[in-house]
Formats: sequence, C-alpha cells, structure tokens
Amino acid sequence: MTLNDDQTEGSLVEKAVNGVLEGIMSGRFVQGQRLVAADLAQQFNVSRAPIREALQKLAGDGVVELLPNRGARIRRLSLDDLVEFLEFSEAILVLGIRLAAPRLKNSDQSAVLVEAFAHIERTWESRDSLAFVRALYQYHVQLHALAGNDFLNLFYSRPEIRFYSLLLGNIVPGDSWDRYLENYRQIHETLLEGDPHTAVVTFSAHMRWVVRLMRSR
Repeated sequence: MTLNDDQTEGSLVEKAVNGVLEGIMSGRFVQGQRLVAADLAQQFNVSRAPIREALQKLAGDGVVELLPNRGARIRRLSLDDLVEFLEFSEAILVLGIRLAAPRLKNSDQSAVLVEAFAHIERTWESRDSLAFVRALYQYHVQLHALAGNDFLNLFYSRPEIRFYSLLLGNIVPGDSWDRYLENYRQIHETLLEGDPHTAVVTFSAHMRWVVRLMRSR
C-alpha cells in the first residue's frame, strides 16, 4: 500500500508519540500505567508497527519503560529524579529569560506572553495542579519562541522535557498556590520591563524555593 505524504511511516510514529504524550498531559495516562501496543494502535488508528517504534523512541527519551513480552509502561520518577530535573532545567529556562527579556520591552510581541500569563492565572483560580503546570510549561514555550534561539525551542519541546515538567504537578504547588502565582507574577513583570538581570535573579530565587518546597513534601 502506498502511503500519502502525510501518512508516511515517520509521521505515523510521530502521531503515536504525540498521542502518548498528550495522553500523559491530559491525565489519561499516569505513572506506572501499562501501555499495550494493540490498544494504542486502535486508539490512534494506526498499525502496531509505528506503535512499537513510537514506544522504542519514548523509551529512549526516558518517558516509558519497555517490558519484555508485556509492552511498556509510563515511567515512574522519584522525588530525587524530579528535583534533579528541576535543577537541570533551570539553566535552560534562565537562558530563555535572558534572551527574551530585551526583546519584550516596548514590543508588540509582549501580548503573546501576557495572554500566556493570563492562562496561568485562570488555571490558578481553578486549583487544578495539572492544568496549572501545563500552563507554566506553555508560558515558557511562548517565552522561548520570543527568545529567538532555535536550539532552545527544539530542546524544550523534547518528549522527556514535556513529560518531566508535567510530573511536577504531582508535587507543586501543593498548599502554596498564592506564593507560586505571586512569584511568577514578579517574574512576568520584570520580563515585560525588559530587565533580563532582575528577571533571571527573580526566577532563580523562585526555583530554589520550589526545590525546598518539593523536598519538604
């Protein structure tokens, strides 16, 4: 059978990868949940071959664990794993802040970031930690797009970064909703002022606070 351009084997694998990631982001798939190739093939309307390849790719990215003769399961991460991820990701996020801040001062592009922060506020009001963490991730996606560094965009959209970021919702903001939002409001305001130094300092202080918050739980 000849596949159309938008149905190449690669695009079907990518469809399956994104389907699993979206399932994790939406809460349909949770840590430790078993993934059966036949079920995923039916769910995503593809054959089992691209599903198997997608699971191999996700295993390589650290999102799933392959189980001999039993398919795969969503990887479980310990608190230490998540703290280490947060400490590592701070360097990436700081780069985005440092590059984007000068571009935002007196710029029409700031409207995109303002709307992204408004979405953070809406999810804060709902007290839905999963939605809140997704909104934070999307805020940085928009910020990185404004930063003008293609490698930054490419790295931050990797499956494992999306996966690890989402899992933070199991721990934060915990009982510290008000403090978390206020921290991000300060970060957001310094970004709009076009002050990279203060924005970076404010963000790094927030990240240190988040690590302490996580360890306390």
